[in-house]
Amino acid sequence: MRLSLLFPALLAALFGACQDPCIALAERICACEPTESDRRSCRNARIVDQQSRVTIDDADRELCAAKLDTCSCGALDENDLDACGFVVASEGE
Repeated sequence: MRLSLLFPALLAALFGACQDPCIALAERICACEPTESDRRSCRNARIVDQQSRVTIDDADRELCAAKLDTCSCGALDENDLDACGFVVASEGE
């Protein structure tokens, strides 16, 4: 019985470890949305729609992995946008 409970956790850990860190970061950001509808819209906009439009390289993945250590709903609530990898554009851009 204990093995059957451990197996799903082990699978989740193995497959979770293989997830692209930028997708994981986007999932974390979307999880902060207040409603399930908002979370679903966020995932569609940040993950589904962007996967075919944006090319992510190893440097991007390293940055996303680093931001996974600092990004939280609390950071977003406090407008610590850098914690989640958001960049505020300058006025000239």
